[in-house]
Amino acid sequence: MPKKSRTELLSPYNSFPRTLCLKVLFGLQDYKEKQKEGYPLRTEEELEIISDKYSKEREGSKSGGITFEEINEEQGKKSPTIKLKKPTFRKYIQDGLLPKSIGYTNVGNKRMALFPNDIITHINFLYYFYQVADSKAINVFESIKNIDQKQLLTTLGHDRYLVNITFLDAIESSLEQSNIDLAVAYYCCVGDPSIVDIVQEIFANRPEEKDRIIKMIEGICVAFNKGMNELNNYLENNTF
Repeated sequence: MPKKSRTELLSPYNSFPRTLCLKVLFGLQDYKEKQKEGYPLRTEEELEIISDKYSKEREGSKSGGITFEEINEEQGKKSPTIKLKKPTFRKYIQDGLLPKSIGYTNVGNKRMALFPNDIITHINFLYYFYQVADSKAINVFESIKNIDQKQLLTTLGHDRYLVNITFLDAIESSLEQSNIDLAVAYYCCVGDPSIVDIVQEIFANRPEEKDRIIKMIEGICVAFNKGMNELNNYLENNTF
């Protein structure tokens, strides 16, 4: 049987396994050692600072985000060797390893694509995975790729890393929308039950949490529809 390439062992962006990979990453002994050796690997705190920096609403867009040029600017601050060439960046997106554009922003006279503000966290992971990780770390990531989504606590790899993920991580990793806000908003607007279906699936073995979350979602929907009805009634019954 032919040996699998590293890409075949890698979980895609916005998947449950990728979420777990990021949770495990900073606790890996190999990752810590490679940082000490001088490899341009960021700490969890450094990545949070970058993500927060680009979380605010951008000009011409209703959301935050970071452009390709800003990504490489931030990469260059750590090391010029980890800047991404556009063909490589596009290939990662096409292969599902990095997220697609989420909108556009105005930078001077240019209209530039925006990517999720946490994308450098994933680029940091890809750099470690492809360029730095030893075979032991790769084995850990491979075991994560095949993990059951319903497991919220699990033991992984040879070093038995205990991984905790939040309810939010578990739900958002299964959504078609980019986050739970959009999923619930879609549920309120068109009645699509996908968010409820995902909650029922993930929390099948935790009925109390499942019922609590579904009730919260339904409560948001009731409040939304009530507010919309009041708005429509006001607009219909008032003139200039």
